[in-house]
Amino acid sequence: MKHLRKRFWRAGSSIHDRLVSQDSATQLKLPFEDWWNCDRLIRKRQRALRRGWKSAALKMERDLKTSVTQLIQQLTALHTELSSDSPQQISSVKELYAELLALEDEFGELKLDLRAQTISVITEPIQLEAVYLGPFEICFHYGSPNTDGSLHYRVIARDPNPAITNDSVTHPHVQSEVVCEGEGRLVISRSLEQGRLFDFFTMVASLLRTYNPDSPYVALSDWDSVECTECADVVMAHQQTRCENCEITLCTECAKDCSDCDCPFCHECVTHCDSCHSYCCSSCSKQCIQCNADCCQRCLLENERCSNCDAEELEETNEELQETHTSATIPVTAIPVQPDCLGETVVPA
Repeated sequence: MKHLRKRFWRAGSSIHDRLVSQDSATQLKLPFEDWWNCDRLIRKRQRALRRGWKSAALKMERDLKTSVTQLIQQLTALHTELSSDSPQQISSVKELYAELLALEDEFGELKLDLRAQTISVITEPIQLEAVYLGPFEICFHYGSPNTDGSLHYRVIARDPNPAITNDSVTHPHVQSEVVCEGEGRLVISRSLEQGRLFDFFTMVASLLRTYNPDSPYVALSDWDSVECTECADVVMAHQQTRCENCEITLCTECAKDCSDCDCPFCHECVTHCDSCHSYCCSSCSKQCIQCNADCCQRCLLENERCSNCDAEELEETNEELQETHTSATIPVTAIPVQPDCLGETVVPA
């Protein structure tokens, strides 16, 4: 215990030195990344509307709404920070030491890595609206600030159950180990800048235990849903299917069943039978040896001809047989033989 407390004091001293040396002015920046993301989604939505992809346009609109909300929150936090006249109050080493002890009591265990300069706590397994998300590790990197000088942290899923549509989203408000802080961004940022570690960790843990349906990366209602690759519509996992050839995800409306093998295919991996115009995959499709038409197995006969070519050949054969039969049954009329001297007149001598 004495050794652990000594390590806590060393960590508190390192964090205090980092906070004192930080220049608060370097932390002011415009949210260009969020702005560019909104601009990109607007252009993708417009392109989808021009091409008539209604489902894809609706998806882009949902993503754009989330990104715009985050952009507004970033700008609001920046405005509040610029408007604040209160001086920055940084915790002393003794206060930081007490913060670490309080964290250990709150979470039951605190992981301290002096070499990597990280402090981590692990939440209980989290479940939101019957969706199991598992426990999360909140890891604060006090020794390696961001490029702008600000302190940062990661939220790591310890037993991940990511959204099916995006495996980087392990929580409705966590993507790529970064949490969407929403309106709490300024408060969380200030708690880190001032060294209020207990407030920081408990606030982030509280965010993970709550769900805001207005700004999720993936809604809980769509957590077990998949996105159709062709129309971008979201369908439940048990309603999805996959192309038998390229294995992309399809909804039931976009999947085309081969008329021969009954397997589902996407529109690029299936053709039409030239005879019956039904869908046919490349494995079941065969060419007519006479006209080279693509045919399904039902339309290609044993002689490897399509039904049209077979019907034409049969018709030609019937016509030939009919002509032969007709010429054989017509009777030959005999030419009468005229008697000698027929028509001659006897002339007297």
